[in-house]
Amino acid sequence: MKPATDPLGERFVRLRQGLRAYLRRRLPDAAPVDDVLQDVFVKAVAARQTGRAIENLNGWLYAAARTAVADYFRARGDATEALDENLPMGSEADDVRLHTELSSCLRGFIDDLPAHYRDTLVATELEGRTLRALAEAQGVSVSAIKSRASRGKRLLRARVLACCHVEMQGGLVSDYHRRASPTGDGGCA
Repeated sequence: MKPATDPLGERFVRLRQGLRAYLRRRLPDAAPVDDVLQDVFVKAVAARQTGRAIENLNGWLYAAARTAVADYFRARGDATEALDENLPMGSEADDVRLHTELSSCLRGFIDDLPAHYRDTLVATELEGRTLRALAEAQGVSVSAIKSRASRGKRLLRARVLACCHVEMQGGLVSDYHRRASPTGDGGCA
């Protein structure tokens, strides 16, 4: 008889790389990452042992990781100072880096779209061509180009969200990470 598998353990193994990358971006160096990751897993096991049902394990683990990062910094006892609430969140350099990373990631997803959607999105979104100019160049109506762009964006969004967890704040991407997949990349670009 085959031993029963632990679904929490299996899911954690699949999510481990994404959680590790998430923690590496938030901790000052790589040394404590595995310790904090272990703390997150221990919290999940403890929650399960108390009978708590975790409906969205991915969300729960990332929330526990955020809490573990805060606990890590509290335990270090670094001097802190109150922040001015009028300061913008994050630095402009961080925003540029995040958007550059995301843009390079999106290009792979766009390249995997069917040709007429891919070509339309590349021309209008990446090269900055107008819908009218593209329609004239391809000998189709502006309405056809709008339709292709709209459908291409829907396909792109579905592919991105199937492979990545994306957090938005104020209409901008504030964080993202690749979802773990039991089959490897899950068809992700």
